[in-house]
Amino acid sequence: MPKVSIIIPCFNEERRLKKEPLLQLLHSGADIALILVNDGSTDNTHLLLEEIRKVDEEHVVVITYRENKGKANAVFKGMEHALENHNPAFIGYLDADLSTGVDEFLRLAETAKHAEADYAFGSRIKMLNHEIYRSVVRHICGRIITTIIDSRYQLSIYDTQCGAKLFSPEIVKIITRTPFKTRWLFDVEIFLRIRNAGISAKGLEIPLKKWTHYGNSKISLLSAPQICGELIRLAKNYKITK
Repeated sequence: MPKVSIIIPCFNEERRLKKEPLLQLLHSGADIALILVNDGSTDNTHLLLEEIRKVDEEHVVVITYRENKGKANAVFKGMEHALENHNPAFIGYLDADLSTGVDEFLRLAETAKHAEADYAFGSRIKMLNHEIYRSVVRHICGRIITTIIDSRYQLSIYDTQCGAKLFSPEIVKIITRTPFKTRWLFDVEIFLRIRNAGISAKGLEIPLKKWTHYGNSKISLLSAPQICGELIRLAKNYKITK
């Protein structure tokens, strides 16, 4: 499989982060590097991350920030670290609860490599023989947000928010030219930055075979005002392109 740097943003993930799949990945011999970003956690997340790092210090790095600055910043800084310190074929990120499993992520990387794609991302589409378990409320909210975004920017992407994406270093350089403007809609910013760069880039939206929502998400219905604010910020910073 291609060499991949995997960023996992962590904020108070002591109870959600499953270290066993990551340890199995490290022991599998896969050509990967784990970049674990401790984003101002106030629980024992740092201890859990250090346990993982000590298993394979050559392939695991822990980046720690004292203050929580959000997933967008954690992913951004992780991408910068991968560019400066690794030489991967792809740089990607996963959610800390591993709702997209490690095996699925590696499948995305293999598919992208064989298709000679510049970037690839998972899509939570319910299909025959696919195991996609999402809460009804989150699914509906996600579809509303995606519809609003697509009506303005016409990205033609079914699932912009799935937390399993990977990019070639060349694409990451484009993505990280400036910090993200939003905390929760930075995934959309990534796609807009790629498109607005005016380059020929091949992207793949790949239906996941398995995805499970484990609960305790940082985003809920109470986040609606913040999401609306993010949509406004997105509109101010990214103009419609024809």
